[in-house]
Amino acid sequence: MASVQRYNLAQIVYEDNQITTDTFKTTRKLDSEEYTASNSYNPYAVNLSKETFEWEMSDIDPKFRSFFEEMMDKQKANPDDLAMVATYDYNPETGDIVEDDVYDGAYITEISKENANKPFSVKGGALRKL
Repeated sequence: MASVQRYNLAQIVYEDNQITTDTFKTTRKLDSEEYTASNSYNPYAVNLSKETFEWEMSDIDPKFRSFFEEMMDKQKANPDDLAMVATYDYNPETGDIVEDDVYDGAYITEISKENANKPFSVKGGALRKL
């Protein structure tokens, strides 16, 4: 029996540049505050508020470090000029790579550097999911 290979790709697009990676993770978070009998008039309830989107690319080729460093510097200078991130998955029925999620207003919060000649990671967030 042949094994099925599944792909999980992501593409970050900023200005006229784009980088595609196959090691990408997204996290959807929802801020919450729990109310218990000792601290609320409405015990055993939860208040759900702000939703955030976080992403992480890892194992990025060191030749792209300057792209991400420049992107981070530019977003500090102009927070309205942000990137777009799209994720893609493998459809086993058709064998195609299909778009999964698109995040608009993507920004960088962290660039890791273990060694100048080794792959690195980039973490960030996004303003909204389209």
